[in-house]
Amino acid sequence: MQTLYALYQAERSNYQLAQDFIVETLQPDLNSMERQDPERFEGLRKLALMQLEESVTKKDTEEEIPLMARQVATEALNYYRQKTQQDRLRFVRDATADIERIYDQYLMILLLLLELAEEAQLYQERRYLDEGLNTSVLASNQFIHALRDMPTFENEVIRRNLKWTEEDRVQYIRPFFKDIRQDATFQQYCQRNQHTPSEDADLVMHLLKQLVFKNEMIKTVFDEQNLYWSEDKDILRSLTTKTVKSYQDGDIRLQTLLPGGEDDIKFFKELLRHTLDNEERFMQFIVDQVTNWDSERIALTDRILLMMALAEMIYFPGIPVKVTINEFIEVAKDYSTPRSGQFLNGVLDTLSAKLREDGTIRKSGRGLIDNR
Repeated sequence: MQTLYALYQAERSNYQLAQDFIVETLQPDLNSMERQDPERFEGLRKLALMQLEESVTKKDTEEEIPLMARQVATEALNYYRQKTQQDRLRFVRDATADIERIYDQYLMILLLLLELAEEAQLYQERRYLDEGLNTSVLASNQFIHALRDMPTFENEVIRRNLKWTEEDRVQYIRPFFKDIRQDATFQQYCQRNQHTPSEDADLVMHLLKQLVFKNEMIKTVFDEQNLYWSEDKDILRSLTTKTVKSYQDGDIRLQTLLPGGEDDIKFFKELLRHTLDNEERFMQFIVDQVTNWDSERIALTDRILLMMALAEMIYFPGIPVKVTINEFIEVAKDYSTPRSGQFLNGVLDTLSAKLREDGTIRKSGRGLIDNR
């Protein structure tokens, strides 16, 4: 959904640039020796903008468009289509890279724990006054030790070339550790030199939930790496929490972003492709269904979710209709308007019944489960 939302926002920008081209081109030439008619150029601009809009929306115009206005509108339209096609190819290509970027940030957060443990040890060694706070106990944290000694974690970090630099230590990690030292839970943890594995894991869980994911400096680092940090934060919080819980269960292990591996990536790409390839067709389904609504009044996120849901219903026969509807209702609750879940439920429930009846939706195998 993020990929499609970003793509449609880019298309809006391309359309605005095409409009700007028309406005800038159809201006009186102040350097010309011939008399310029501002009212004529204003009329040409309006007609060219009308031509562009109707070409993009594929509506026929009854207006007589002068040659100059048609030519400028055609140039603007060609620019819009070319740029939009380039953006579609780029966004689809980069979509899987965004998934990898989320996983990199997951590993970087785990690496941050190791860096904080080292900083805790260094701080204990270089301080001049006894504050009554033995921060070096963080360096002995058993979860952090288990993570540091984990071959798969080390291999992934090396393979992806991930690290916190010395500059990061000075600019982010050291100031962040100063905030941690003020935390009451951390201070209480430092009052004892020995802790159980469960206590160590609880402290790490607290650091992650209450400090790492809420710290403005750390937010700045990840914002620079990933424009979607705010949206992806819940995923990263879930991955790190599961990692700590796996240690509590006795077997620390890295989590996978896509449990299905290559199959999930294939599904992701196909869902994206089917949604884009059938955009006009799906929008017509939606417009025909919401007869009392102007399609432009439907929130962009709702339009995207409706089209994605239709793509999944029609092109993935092994997924039950009810599963699709429920999944997209949940996404709408997180990313769209307060009433979007109810709106999507009503539209998709009615549409799915119509499309099953006319044979557009055909389910097989597991897709037949509860498909009624």
